[in-house]
Amino acid sequence: MAQKRAPTAAKRQLVVFLAREDFAHLEAACLAFGIGKSELVRRLIRASVDIGPALSLEDGKKLAPLGKELRAIGRNIAQIVKGINLGYAPQLTDSEELFRTVYLTLAQMNATIQTRIVAYGSRLRRGAGLKALAGKEPA
Repeated sequence: MAQKRAPTAAKRQLVVFLAREDFAHLEAACLAFGIGKSELVRRLIRASVDIGPALSLEDGKKLAPLGKELRAIGRNIAQIVKGINLGYAPQLTDSEELFRTVYLTLAQMNATIQTRIVAYGSRLRRGAGLKALAGKEPA
């Protein structure tokens, strides 16, 4: 029976179980960057500490009120649908303000999240020494 070696103070071992699709992405990334799997994982870990999460605590605080508003609007829509199903068909003009608010809130959330994602992706690409994606991010 093979005996397990105790990791030295300098090295630690990590075992990761990946779905086939995720493993295929890992292998594709290794080919794209010309490095092995272990080195890719080490670089991702270092980059995550240097660059930080895609949505910071500040970003989360900005999105929280929008989410709260959107949930309240969703409850109103659910009540409208329930009324329609019970035979109380509300006039669409009565609900116009609600639908406009939903649309504007979703547009605002989308813009905020898109800005954060593009900025985060740009930072990741710069950190990896890659070119910016044409038309997707600032140069």
